[in-house]
Amino acid sequence: MKEQFYFWMDFAEYLMFGAALSYFLKDALAERFIGKSRMTFGVLCFQYAAVRMAFSHSVFLKQILYGKEMFIVNSRQSIGPVVFSMAVTLLAGLILYDGKKMRLLSLVTAFYALHELIRFALYPLAVGSINWIANRYNRLFWEEAAIDAIKYQQLMERAEIIWNILIFLVTFFAFFFCIRKYRQYFLGENCHKVYGEAILFVPALLGFVFTMMLRSILFYYDKEIYSLIESYLELNLLIPVLALLCIASILLSVKMLGEVEKEHEKRREAELYQSRMEELEAHVRDMENVNIQIRGMKHDMKHYIADVNALFAQAFSGDMAAKEEARRYVDSMQESLEKLDLKHQTKNPVTDVIMGRYFRLAMQRNIVFSSDFIYPYHMGIDVFDISVILNNGLDNAFEACEAEVAPRISLSARQKGNMFLLTIENTFTGTLAWEKEFPISNKPGLLHGFGLKNIKGCADKYYGSVKACEKEEKFCLIVMLQGKRDLMTEKQ
Repeated sequence: MKEQFYFWMDFAEYLMFGAALSYFLKDALAERFIGKSRMTFGVLCFQYAAVRMAFSHSVFLKQILYGKEMFIVNSRQSIGPVVFSMAVTLLAGLILYDGKKMRLLSLVTAFYALHELIRFALYPLAVGSINWIANRYNRLFWEEAAIDAIKYQQLMERAEIIWNILIFLVTFFAFFFCIRKYRQYFLGENCHKVYGEAILFVPALLGFVFTMMLRSILFYYDKEIYSLIESYLELNLLIPVLALLCIASILLSVKMLGEVEKEHEKRREAELYQSRMEELEAHVRDMENVNIQIRGMKHDMKHYIADVNALFAQAFSGDMAAKEEARRYVDSMQESLEKLDLKHQTKNPVTDVIMGRYFRLAMQRNIVFSSDFIYPYHMGIDVFDISVILNNGLDNAFEACEAEVAPRISLSARQKGNMFLLTIENTFTGTLAWEKEFPISNKPGLLHGFGLKNIKGCADKYYGSVKACEKEEKFCLIVMLQGKRDLMTEKQ
């Protein structure tokens, strides 16, 4: 009866810790089997329970680990089941989750480290309490003879069961509190995105190694039991304190990394806003220049008309030199007016100015530039976001073309349903280094810095995407945006 009780108690305990493992890894890693979250949860839970139950109740494994006696005679023998269970969990994680192997290793190590550290933080209290209970009943039976042998055995068995249940509940809830806090910091809005796995792995590994060291020296049996904490009483305080410090270092490391990422994100956003403000200032300057030129032309128009009338009067009187001068004067006026004329009509004054500036820049640099861009005024896309995409994309294209023998740039805009697609192509015969989906380079004039980040930031606002690629000695940037008006209509 007692053996059956402990069998099912162990099974329930390992299932609960297995469920805690599944909870701990949930949403922290990309699942390999999409739509099979319950399967992933169940496999992680049962693999943990199965391994721990096998080491606790399999006669074959007990004989391998502990010899014919099948009980622990040295605390270091308990290291094997923990390490083996951790290895099986890592293998299951590699099968169930896709990519981010360092993140998986960091999380699994943190899970087992926190589990072991909680146990050792409570170990002196647990051992002390059960010894106090045993000594109390021993005194009642042996010294005071207040209870008989049957009563003594019943009291000891009952106390052992209650003690095991209480220690398990305290351990589990303390452990669950720790992993819940870890997840809160790890998966919060300031969750690390780029580098944190290795940083988080170190304190977790340190805590795990510390617990393995304790297991290797905690006690051993040689005719009688020699216990480290009984031989050195100060360890009853030092071990829990060190275990709690390790737990604090694990939790604080993930919290501090989140704060660092938060500050990094703030700086990135500040730089992004600064870049957009510079773009806006450039638009304002362009519009002011056009406005000043228009007002100047308007102011001088009456003088131009008077001069032309005078020249035509002389020409009509037979003065051929005045006739030729009048023709040149009119041509000069035409050229001045053409400079003010925004030839590239895009159905928005801001994008008109932008396209005019880049066409003039293309003429100055002898770059063949073609465009069929029309501003999608009916799609609810902010012209400021369009201008950020155009300015950054075309700036990168013009800079990349500077070293080309026959530079060519094309801008095309296509609309299909609720999707607006912008494509910028430029000749490029060099080589690019890539980081994830975007190119990076230390050379001036190539795509790097905040240009693509700004473009991606605008695309994200419209549930869009940004794709960069090389093909046939060309660099191609594709930006897809989703119209906001249609989105609002769908939501309503």
